[in-house]
Amino acid sequence: MTQVTAAILRQDEKILICQRDNSGSCPLLWEFPGGKLEEGETLAECLVRECQEELGVTIQVGEVFAESRHTYGDKEMCFTFFEGRIVEGELERTVHQDIRWVRAEDLGRYTFCPADVEVAERLGKASKMVRIVLK
Repeated sequence: MTQVTAAILRQDEKILICQRDNSGSCPLLWEFPGGKLEEGETLAECLVRECQEELGVTIQVGEVFAESRHTYGDKEMCFTFFEGRIVEGELERTVHQDIRWVRAEDLGRYTFCPADVEVAERLGKASKMVRIVLK
């Protein structure tokens, strides 16, 4: 089983999402930034490394937001989604087709990789509940 980490990065009431390039699995679909665990890393270390490599930023990893399993072809993957925030650096688009800060309630306008869909839906529903409570 392949371990994968992903970050729910928040800034100014928006969440960072990344569009995959047109090669590999899930071409041009959206995802939360992250990547595969390398030998000897903790999940948090993996997420910090991936965000540095793919986005040029240093993040602080927070609590686990969600965990899921998904199969891509014949590969079973275990995903851990962490809350996080950028603590250093400016975003760079190095491996993604596009990167965007979007409001949680707008996540439903994007087509996510299958493993990210449930998390995007949960984030969107939570933001709607907050607005209802605050009214």
